[in-house]
Amino acid sequence: MGTLAQKQKTVAELQETLQDTKVSLVVDYRGLSVKEMTEIRRELYKEDALLTITKNTLLKRALEGNDMAAITDLLAGPTALALGRGDQVAPVKIIKEYFKKNKKTNEIRGGFLDGKLLSSEEVETLSKLPSLDELRAKLVGGIASPLNGLVASLSSPQRALVSGLDQLAKQKEQQG
Repeated sequence: MGTLAQKQKTVAELQETLQDTKVSLVVDYRGLSVKEMTEIRRELYKEDALLTITKNTLLKRALEGNDMAAITDLLAGPTALALGRGDQVAPVKIIKEYFKKNKKTNEIRGGFLDGKLLSSEEVETLSKLPSLDELRAKLVGGIASPLNGLVASLSSPQRALVSGLDQLAKQKEQQG
């Protein structure tokens, strides 16, 4: 146990971290080794997310007065908190894929996104959504597709004219 000052410092740091968070996930980390936790943290860091383990009582104090206070009901037993500051889907995907790839039975108990408490089923649905980058690529492709068709349509008569002139020139060469 830390001193009261250490606990207050931890609570203040958590409150500061929670302010920038777009998505929060409550994860059961039982059975994960330090190496595995480090691997998950490394992957999350690449997506501007982090995984923190704090005593539930300190986390509850940090959540007091915060919109995310609803997740306190999920804080039971060993709990890790995944906090995403960038893409909202990426942390969910990273954790779910890691558990699946390494055949872990750990679960994401729930989460918090856009002012709404998420159940484990809703988190599962969120993990199946495309990432923000994938959605952007689809949007750009959707916008570019008609433009590509327009460019092809506009250049088609010119190509036909050039092809016709080329054939006419070859025909003239053969004749004369």
